[in-house]
Amino acid sequence: MVGAQRLEQLELRGFRNLLPLVFEPGGRFNVIHGDNGQGKSNLLEAIDYLGRLKSFRGATTEELIGGEAQAADLRARFANEPLSRNVHIHLPRQGRRQCVVDGKRMRSRSEYAAQQQIVLFHAGDLRLATGSPEGRRAFLDRMLEQFDPSYASSLAAYERALRSRNRLLKLESPKRAAIAAYDELLASAGAVIGQSRARLVLEMAPSVARTFEEISQQQMHLELAYAPRVQPEVERIKATLAAALPKDLARGFTADGPHADDLQFKTRGVQAKRFASQGQHRAIVLALKVTELHELGRRVGRVPVLLLDDVSSELDRTRNRLLFERLSSLGGQVFLTTTHPEFILIEHDRLDFRIEAGGVSVTR
Repeated sequence: MVGAQRLEQLELRGFRNLLPLVFEPGGRFNVIHGDNGQGKSNLLEAIDYLGRLKSFRGATTEELIGGEAQAADLRARFANEPLSRNVHIHLPRQGRRQCVVDGKRMRSRSEYAAQQQIVLFHAGDLRLATGSPEGRRAFLDRMLEQFDPSYASSLAAYERALRSRNRLLKLESPKRAAIAAYDELLASAGAVIGQSRARLVLEMAPSVARTFEEISQQQMHLELAYAPRVQPEVERIKATLAAALPKDLARGFTADGPHADDLQFKTRGVQAKRFASQGQHRAIVLALKVTELHELGRRVGRVPVLLLDDVSSELDRTRNRLLFERLSSLGGQVFLTTTHPEFILIEHDRLDFRIEAGGVSVTR
């Protein structure tokens, strides 16, 4: 039986515009409302940071620390059935971030990545269906990191080697032997990354297709396909890197590898981004997010915390209702932000909070 991860308490100091707070959410639906610019998204950003150790808005540490504060502190207690976990993240203006879980300091992001399962859906995610491949790769990587710590290590190793190789490619007098020395690591880590992503897409595809049909209310089969730039095999990647070295030297970066792969959506054999309507693109992203929530719950044995940042304003009434009905059936904890709480079509297991000028208060 799948349980649910829940955020029992959140304490923030020095984070964005939020006043010092101790936030105790409900176990199911938490509706966070207020006017624009009051701090709704900042609160969700803090919760999400506890899961991924980075801002979903791409903010730097300096930008996360509010006002005249010299540091931001995030403390949280998660109920990870059957145990609880206490997390403390210290973000100083000067010096390195500190991350402590149950009194133990985490030494790497990969060590921390699988501790908390949190799924975020914000308006920018609608670009997953229509935007660049980078966002879709990040979506797959985030999923894999949350249930496979070894994947996070492979991804970190690959990204370090790629940065080093690209730096050498940009030199005025690059040494080919020094560049080629990174090919072995890129190939071994790259094969793990590509194969892991491809397996995940294959396993997700049936659920995404079913959910898409349900949400779009159309008899249109959606196909998911992982599209690698190079087949994710060690020898294939090594051979491709060696053959492409002259072109890489000319352009100053490494063109081939899993950092150039994509996740494709097709209907009737044609890529959906070319002809699907705006509503169908939204249905694709909703199907991805609902499947992400379900797959993580199945793999780790507990439904993740779900964050919805002003998503109701991006969806019509029918899709809103379908989304909330599906979320109710999964049984996890949900945080929603909105400027209009009356538009949130949830009647039971609901707790409302108002944010004004960075302060949070319970409204009912």
